[in-house]
Amino acid sequence: MGENNRIDDVRDQYAGVARGELSNESSSVRAVASAFGYSAAELDQLPAEANMGLSCGNPLALADVREGEVVVDLGCGGGMDVFLAARKVGSSGRVIGVDMTDEMLRRARAGQQKLGLTNVEFRQATVDRLPLPDQSVDCVISNCVINLVPDKLAVFREILRVLKPGGRVALSDIALKQPLPAAVKQSVEAYVGCISGAILIAEYRRLLADAGFVAVVVTDTAADLNAYSIASDAGCCGGDSCGPDANAEQWSLHDGIASVMRSFDVNAFAASVRVHALKPSSTQAVHSSPVFNVSPVSKEQAMKTVQIYDKPMCCSTGICGPDVDPVLPRFAADLDWLKGQGCQVERYNLAQQPQAFVENQTIRQLLGTDGVDCLPVVVVDGQIVSQKVYPSRQDLAGWAGTSQPKPVLAVVQSGGGCSGTTGCC
Repeated sequence: MGENNRIDDVRDQYAGVARGELSNESSSVRAVASAFGYSAAELDQLPAEANMGLSCGNPLALADVREGEVVVDLGCGGGMDVFLAARKVGSSGRVIGVDMTDEMLRRARAGQQKLGLTNVEFRQATVDRLPLPDQSVDCVISNCVINLVPDKLAVFREILRVLKPGGRVALSDIALKQPLPAAVKQSVEAYVGCISGAILIAEYRRLLADAGFVAVVVTDTAADLNAYSIASDAGCCGGDSCGPDANAEQWSLHDGIASVMRSFDVNAFAASVRVHALKPSSTQAVHSSPVFNVSPVSKEQAMKTVQIYDKPMCCSTGICGPDVDPVLPRFAADLDWLKGQGCQVERYNLAQQPQAFVENQTIRQLLGTDGVDCLPVVVVDGQIVSQKVYPSRQDLAGWAGTSQPKPVLAVVQSGGGCSGTTGCC
């Protein structure tokens, strides 16, 4: 199947869905969105037209969108993520939705009119040729779209062009854990269903780096991709006029996806991934590997400012969700103790505070040469003292020049450790 044919198939299939009756008012459509990370509160904010059960994640969960920013949503569809981002950027910001399909844009504009949003606009274009000026955007998001584009490197280069220096990418997409079976790879239904056009996770990282991005993170969310079949199995739109005889166009996509996924174990081959990357603050790429003094610091030096640069986590401490790394609550307790000793403690999460990584030249260079494998990084008074591991309380005390601590025991409850007082959720 040629590239032009693929693009035409994608346009036709998604135009058909947009003309159909799938909507946010359907419990099955909402179930698909919930399975990929949207809360009931988020879905309740949306007009009916916005959600058609086509997402594979929630890119705004990692985008850290702030008031006054310019955000672009690639392949915006009915405007689901555009409308949610519009609340975050406020009246001083702007959200631009880009889609190549007339029918999707009509849905999106109808939703915009219902919500009365004046900080939103929609433009028709393909995602590899964005109608936007250079360095005009703070954040680019996208939801299950990049896998549909044949030339992904061209898309990443175009994203880099429109981002401001230090700007960020937050994508939800489908990527592969291993090569697909030949029959699935050749399937038109699998392609328009976001499976056979996907690339390996390692290749995803490489293409972003080749385009010029730094701090590239591609994370498997472990979401069950069979959630896509919910819309088909539950009857799509949930209304009286729903069914393959009522609207064959909208059924062709969801039923096609469900059929492909029944033919093989999709979760063994593909994954819903979260993608995060940064545009360097400088247009010059970092090639040289910096040299750091990582020797412990004596007590006499009494260093008092401790900075921690964490890997991407869902919250400020990582102490949330069903599977908590037991090291994290212990380390959080150690930092609280360190604050009690008079130290200034600053903690930065790559997923939530990417600008801190961009603004620190040393950390930015380290990420440029070693990638996220160098994280966590502990810095004491501007000097890197630890990489890749969370140090003990005794190590922190020695580097910061405080009194030697008593041993600490951190307890993690089964099922996760999330409380209203830790600030993790």
